[in-house]
Amino acid sequence: MKKVTILIGSPRKNGSTSILAAEAARALNELGIATETVFLNDLKIKGCQACYWCKKSDVAECAVKDEMQKIHRLVQESDGLIVASPIYFSGVTAQTKAWLDRMFPYVSMNLVPKLPGSKKVSFIFTQNQPDERLFRGGIEAFMYAVGLSGMSVKDHLIACDLDAGIKPPVTGRQELLDKAYRIGRDLPG
Repeated sequence: MKKVTILIGSPRKNGSTSILAAEAARALNELGIATETVFLNDLKIKGCQACYWCKKSDVAECAVKDEMQKIHRLVQESDGLIVASPIYFSGVTAQTKAWLDRMFPYVSMNLVPKLPGSKKVSFIFTQNQPDERLFRGGIEAFMYAVGLSGMSVKDHLIACDLDAGIKPPVTGRQELLDKAYRIGRDLPG
């Protein structure tokens, strides 16, 4: 593994999700693996327009020309991905969901993956609720949908009981920092 793209779906650049993603990146960098971190909130990405151009043209690219082309290129060039998102209203953020919807060109109409190469993906989820089982259905559905593109789901972390400014910061939760580090360290294996 030479390069991993880290997609962060949180609007907070210094929040718990970003901090945990940075721990995963640190582990990858220590292994000599280059990382590129993208904050989805910084990009201008439209939602899928359901035009089916990618299906009619039988191509793994999108007719909508916006900053998603950068993400598609990064995904194609990377050997692996880490997707990090807070859980809002029982699912990933709108920014993260927009990314997933725009991965539609990488899944054929009969659900055959079209993403070139074999890529591994791991996930980091953060939530303010203390029970990690609370939103498991939404989290599992998201990971399954990402896997439809052909990426192999490696691992995930659900970091619970976090809420910026209200609950103790993730920087004081060494067990979560260690788990995020392991997400990065174990991705290539």
